[in-house]
Amino acid sequence: MSWDFEHQKAETAVTLKHIEESGDLAAGTPVTLDLEFLPVEGADSAACAKALRTFGYEVEVHEDGMIAAHATNVPLTLDGVWTQEERATKIALERGYEPDGWGFWEP
Repeated sequence: MSWDFEHQKAETAVTLKHIEESGDLAAGTPVTLDLEFLPVEGADSAACAKALRTFGYEVEVHEDGMIAAHATNVPLTLDGVWTQEERATKIALERGYEPDGWGFWEP
């Protein structure tokens, strides 16, 4: 399966632009980024969780198979968010998971 990383990054850019325009948080503010991944055929939750933890993510595996990965002190910029989002997505895709969005804990 090929994944459209360009489209994913463009969606992230649009979301961050809306956040910036809302004026609620200044660009670059450090946040705890939450990334969610849903299982698809052949998903291996144990392998995915282990790989994400290896890269420093705090991981929760939910009963329905969804995996939530958290990264702390991520600057609320395209580079900051995309670095985490792209890395975690690649890890998840290789283990049978697809991204289901991201959010963050406000500081």
